Amino acid sequence: MNTASGRPTETDTRALYERFPHLRQIDLMWGSKECRQFIFRLMTDTRGGARQGFPPEHAMTIMSLLLEHDRNYPEFEYDANAAWGSDPTRRGGGRY
Repeated sequence: MNTASGRPTETDTRALYERFPHLRQIDLMWGSKECRQFIFRLMTDTRGGARQGFPPEHAMTIMSLLLEHDRNYPEFEYDANAAWGSDPTRRGGGRY
């Protein structure tokens, strides 16, 4: 926990949570496999190309959160189901 700020992460999430309040759930899940999966899914298109994406400054914060989570909880970093090519919702159905 970032004791200076009272947040569970070192990454400054204030602007991200102000713009996307529903992402505050990351703080509640922090340190779990579900949190890692949630953050990872934010960075991938699971809507068949319909996902708009985050503004660059917020995408960088999300990526920082993912890297910080992986650094602090490496046991959740690798998940065979989250491999880039195995998601059936991605274009091509994971077949290349």
